[in-house]
Amino acid sequence: MSGRLLGQHASVLASAGADVAALAEIEEWARRSVVVPPGTEVVDAHVHLGVDRDGHALSAADLIADMDANGIGRAVAFPADEPGSGGDFRDANGRVIEAWAAHPDRIIPFCRIDPAVGATAAIDEAHAAGARGLKLHPVAQRFAPEGEECVAAVRRATDLRWPVLFHAGFGARALAPAFAALLEWVPDARVILAHGGRGDHRALAALAAAYPDVLFDTSIAALPDLVMLPPERIVFGTDRPYGDHAQALHLVGAAARVAGWDATAMRGVMGGNLMRLLGGEGA
Repeated sequence: MSGRLLGQHASVLASAGADVAALAEIEEWARRSVVVPPGTEVVDAHVHLGVDRDGHALSAADLIADMDANGIGRAVAFPADEPGSGGDFRDANGRVIEAWAAHPDRIIPFCRIDPAVGATAAIDEAHAAGARGLKLHPVAQRFAPEGEECVAAVRRATDLRWPVLFHAGFGARALAPAFAALLEWVPDARVILAHGGRGDHRALAALAAAYPDVLFDTSIAALPDLVMLPPERIVFGTDRPYGDHAQALHLVGAAARVAGWDATAMRGVMGGNLMRLLGGEGA
């Protein structure tokens, strides 16, 4: 058996005893549940490339195959949790740049750092190589978003006009006070809070109202949280390889129906809002 299904190789699913035909029907139903306005380029804001310390893995080739199957035009990609022996993500960031070089019209490269390990040098090196944004994971790298080192990294990214994507889901402490402090120091930061900010959603949504460049991605988010947000504050994301495209599309389709988003709102959620944060349609 060949091909891919729900972000996995179908042969692997079959060997594990899964009903591949039934899964294929579910996947197709999920894809159909979202109505994307004609002419909209769908852009995924949240993809990990590489092999994570927990074993999750995604190659650029498999990502592109999955994007083609699900109508995804471009994807923001950054390293999995592969800090390397030096802890600075240098090699992993380099591999994301290589993936972008191989697929320049499909991958938008972000870098990943540990704010405590040579952050400024790592950001500047990634910027010189072509990176367009920054991913930070306070849980995996064990730092406080309001800490001095993280604030300095966000300030440097903001000086470069980069968006900064933060993990803001499972495993995160109450985040609104932390991000209130961070945004007090860097009020012009372009921030994307992953997973709909479900680690502290209501308080984060109230905080973000005062900061027009603080957005939320939909990856593995809670439907009620997305429905509560103005659509101009939402960007489509999958969290590949933890999430898959079909389920991510289904979630957005459900949110659109419940909240009554019109075509303009859907164009923004599915790509336009992210491209604005990146600096325009040609970003």
